[in-house]
Amino acid sequence: MAPPRSSELGATTVASRSTKGGFHQRKPSLTSACPPTGARSTDKSRNAFPPSSLTQYCKRLLRLRIVRLLGWAYILTSLALSTIHLFSSLTTSASQAGSATVLVQDISQIQKQQQQQFNLPDGLSPLNTLTYQLRLSKMFSKSLIRMDHLRPYWFTATATPSPDQLGISTILTMDEWPHLVHLAEIWQGPISATLQIPSDMGGLASGAVLQHLSAIRREYETQTMLARHVDLHLIVRPSNGDPVVHGGFQDSRNLARLFSRTDVVAHVPVTVLWVSDLVTAAKTYHDRLLDGDVLIVPTFGFPNSKNAITDEWPTTKTEMVEWADEKRIGLLDYHWKLSKGPTSYDIWREATEPYLVPEYDYHYTPIYISTRDDHPWCEERFADEPSACLYSIYLNGANLWVLPNDYVVRTGKEPEKMLTAEEGQLQVAMYKNYRIEQCVFYARQFDQAGIFETDRAKHVQQECAKSLGSLRKEKIISSTTKK
Repeated sequence: MAPPRSSELGATTVASRSTKGGFHQRKPSLTSACPPTGARSTDKSRNAFPPSSLTQYCKRLLRLRIVRLLGWAYILTSLALSTIHLFSSLTTSASQAGSATVLVQDISQIQKQQQQQFNLPDGLSPLNTLTYQLRLSKMFSKSLIRMDHLRPYWFTATATPSPDQLGISTILTMDEWPHLVHLAEIWQGPISATLQIPSDMGGLASGAVLQHLSAIRREYETQTMLARHVDLHLIVRPSNGDPVVHGGFQDSRNLARLFSRTDVVAHVPVTVLWVSDLVTAAKTYHDRLLDGDVLIVPTFGFPNSKNAITDEWPTTKTEMVEWADEKRIGLLDYHWKLSKGPTSYDIWREATEPYLVPEYDYHYTPIYISTRDDHPWCEERFADEPSACLYSIYLNGANLWVLPNDYVVRTGKEPEKMLTAEEGQLQVAMYKNYRIEQCVFYARQFDQAGIFETDRAKHVQQECAKSLGSLRKEKIISSTTKK
């Protein structure tokens, strides 16, 4: 008999071991090893019956009599409403044409009743009865410093200026009143001046205000040049007992310019010693003013020393150059040392024709001549920041032309701004932000108007180079503009 194979022996041994250990292994059958292909699936997720067709369901629904009746009712109702609307529109247009004359008559009757009620001449509206105080309080509603009372033309010059004359626009407080009298005497031409006086809790009826007003009236009665040439606009501001008004000078500058009766205005501080013949210069370069440019008037001041003589000064350019070369006087640009400012004494010394300011700076506060209209106004968020007035004009595209033969003389000891130390620190931070804000504003305006590549936008491109990069990156202005 042949011995058993090793594989069979191994299988027998394993089976016997599993039996001994208590495990039972089922032998594979034909059904479990190879199930039939026709076996029914046991997936319970499958539905026993297929869903009915949506199309067949809709067909059955439309066969219902009630559904067809509702459809026909909807169609007939729509036709009826459309017909009614058409006929009503035709009749309305006919009635409107017939009642147009009646409506015009009613409006004319209302206007006549209003004119009789308010005692108005023909053609005027009741809006003309609004007081100056109400109108200007709305106009300057965002001004930093509140106004208790505002009265344009509180005193009106007896001489009526011609619109083509050159007028002076200036501001002052009561302690600067003698300077206004002096300015009227040396200028002898139209002056639009805004005067600020302080008030206590009594307002216009307070003793301090009445005392100031009485003094001003006496001055107008006794000073011939003052009464003849100066239009005085009055602002009464709350002062909380302080005899000096602090702030509010920006809107005062706007008021003086707004109520000037000449088309061309020289923006001159009230504390000046002498003014050259600016009238001739304004006529000579009138075309540049009409083009939107600005004429810069150089200002000369005395050195800040105890030995400086301030009661005499040169009255011709030749003498002024001699004095300046001898350091007896200097070209005064506030925020810079004498003869070191943007006006550039070296260029002015040799100039025979107007020249552009070589290096503009946003702190630049010169005396300048411009048209009254068509220029931005002074920013009123500041208490006293005259450089902001020229900065917006400069970004708006105006060229700054320095007059070669004219100038103004000041002592050089006048404060640059009428602010306290705390107000000055706060305003410095505000002005830096304002500079960036104006760059964004004018860059955006020029870009939207399609003139960013023209000469009018060159000042924005020069002054706002850093801001323009950020604007292009944020796609606030077109990235195709040149850098």
